[in-house]
Amino acid sequence: MNTSGFIQDYGLLALVIGTIFEGEGVVLVAGLAIRQGLLPPVAALLAALLGTVISDQFCFYLGRLMGGRVLQRFPGMRARFESVRRRVEGHQTAIIFSFQYFPGLSMIVPFTLGMTKLLALRFLVLDVLSAGLWAGTLLCAGYLFGMSIQPLLEKFHDYSGWLLGGLACLILLLFHWRAVCAARDVETKEDGL
Repeated sequence: MNTSGFIQDYGLLALVIGTIFEGEGVVLVAGLAIRQGLLPPVAALLAALLGTVISDQFCFYLGRLMGGRVLQRFPGMRARFESVRRRVEGHQTAIIFSFQYFPGLSMIVPFTLGMTKLLALRFLVLDVLSAGLWAGTLLCAGYLFGMSIQPLLEKFHDYSGWLLGGLACLILLLFHWRAVCAARDVETKEDGL
């Protein structure tokens, strides 16, 4: 099976799983695959939305049900969570609509929101809306990127599947590296508090 066939057969499943764990890079690659005609746009949007909401809801309920125990088990995290919680309390709607766009916050913000008095149904509704907006934005960005490299893919048509796969891996690695660096920066700043 070639790369294109693999993406057509398993791309939507990979998109759901990828958005549960990684996020931006996977959705950008999906936008590129849409441009190449390998994924249907609406199904890709729904798959990205589903994976993102699953991840966010898991973190939210983890915070709601076990937040206190997690903070007791990891006391060094208490200052970080208290800092985030103070910032989140007064700006919940704005935070919900923006946290997806900042690397390193896609798990900590829903977890922290779960520890607040925010109604679970309100978080779910706002999360679905914000995840849809986020996924649509990144799918469009990936699609536009696909348009810009179309001449390259046409020039190397025989190798386009390999180019697409290699580019997908590169994008995923870059976003993973960015998330790791952002997490390291957060830890460094907190150590200086």
